[in-house]
Amino acid sequence: MNNRVRLSELELMARGGQSDIYAFGEGRVLRVARREQDYDRLRYEFRVYEYLGKREAPVPRAYELLEADGAPAISMERVSGATLMDLIRKNPLGAGNVARELARLHVGILRFGADPPIVDSREKARVCVSRSELLPEGAKADILALVEQLPDGRHLCHGDFHPGNVIRMQNRDCIIDWSAASRGDFHSDVAHTYLLLKNVPRVPGVGRIMHTVQKRLGGAVASTYLQSVGKELTVDGGLLSRWLLVKAAERTYYGLPSEKARLVRFITDCLDRRSEIDRCCERL
Repeated sequence: MNNRVRLSELELMARGGQSDIYAFGEGRVLRVARREQDYDRLRYEFRVYEYLGKREAPVPRAYELLEADGAPAISMERVSGATLMDLIRKNPLGAGNVARELARLHVGILRFGADPPIVDSREKARVCVSRSELLPEGAKADILALVEQLPDGRHLCHGDFHPGNVIRMQNRDCIIDWSAASRGDFHSDVAHTYLLLKNVPRVPGVGRIMHTVQKRLGGAVASTYLQSVGKELTVDGGLLSRWLLVKAAERTYYGLPSEKARLVRFITDCLDRRSEIDRCCERL
């Protein structure tokens, strides 16, 4: 990185958990890693965007990897519009249509082949599960053994594909936030999206009744999404359930604090019912 930027000369637009967004000229923004532990993650995301840009994937354009006050930063296309999550909130009765559109977009990116530098999904799972401090040691060992039994693959997996990461612009849908991208079996990414849609943690400020409504809506969206994916890809229910367990275990390491206890209970319950492990999607 030879080009250096002074953040004091730029307008701060937004702050995120891992990066800050600055206005950076006409039609561009600058995404700057906030903490040193996020530096490699942002550099990796730039390589992913480069990879996807060569394949004309529906993603923002990433122009350069720069240095901003000593931190890595990506100069990117500025995208604006409502996310698919915004559309669901605005019109819950139209959530089914959004779920079908989400599935269509997901199937489209899953069909992209992926090679290095995109990391391997199973290796990512091994690291996250091994580092989980909440999973009982026996459950952790069972999940790690399960990872070794699952197939690898060359599908492009987003790693955090949900309605909040799809922005609807005037003439296209744009998929953002590729820092968790990997390559592997498409069941792994479908299982993770299903988990994100159906497992709705209660966040501060949301009452019990509203949370109940959110969970029911999330369950309906998850079901429609999965049915729609099944019309385009041959989904193996057993593989999907096994990957669901692995993805739930990963999130006990890096997920939201409000969801981790429930995920641990879900995992241990499924492992206790080994004869039904290929049907654990039904227990989520």
